[in-house]
Amino acid sequence: MTQKERIVLKTAMATFVLLLFFFTQGAIVVIMGIDGVPSALIRGAVIWGLVAITLAYSIIRYKGISKLGFRSAEKGAAKRMLYFSPLLLIAISPFAAGVDLKVGATFLFANLFLTLGIGMAEEIFFRGIICGLWLKHGTVKAMMISSILFGFSHILNMAGGAKLGETLLQICFALVYGMVFALIFAESGSIIPCVLLHALHDFCSFISGDGSAQFEVVLGAAQFIVLLAYFIYLLRMTARKSQREQAMKGG
Repeated sequence: MTQKERIVLKTAMATFVLLLFFFTQGAIVVIMGIDGVPSALIRGAVIWGLVAITLAYSIIRYKGISKLGFRSAEKGAAKRMLYFSPLLLIAISPFAAGVDLKVGATFLFANLFLTLGIGMAEEIFFRGIICGLWLKHGTVKAMMISSILFGFSHILNMAGGAKLGETLLQICFALVYGMVFALIFAESGSIIPCVLLHALHDFCSFISGDGSAQFEVVLGAAQFIVLLAYFIYLLRMTARKSQREQAMKGG
């Protein structure tokens, strides 16, 4: 088996394991008719179980978790990436519709538990493992493969009760989000910013108020424009960096 074939196999295995756990957590609450705080806690427990198993395996196999991307970001990376301000803006933008003040501390904890677990699991697998495997074959290829898999993995949201139209929009949004996170990981060398930004985005979405249908459309369009502009900026920055590195090698 060639090195590339091994990478393809590892990518397929990582994707299968993640999707299996995510399908399981969604199916459990749907089949048992559980919602609210218990749903978030059960789903979070399943996802955190996957995270714990993966971290334990990395510690046993590689004597640490740095191979998964849990390492300090490259010096100056945050500044070059504008301190992730576009993603922070997107994350808090749902608060334009207000905050659901009726939620209690238990609801907040349950959803923080769930969203941080989702951020950890998806970033470990799609960026730390899959993107990390393909980076040796080029940033663009690693970005595209990991992001396409990340985007289409959201079809499992239907197992949690999401509608088809809503799921398709989430797939498109996640595809671009995945490309942004892949570039952040490639540039910084760390998935820690990706985990925190991912969890923040999901958490803010859960606790924000409900806007009108028109508001949701306008907000979604604005978020996508900001995200796309940030992606183009990161892509150009990465391309310039690659050109400089090639020039230095040539010189």
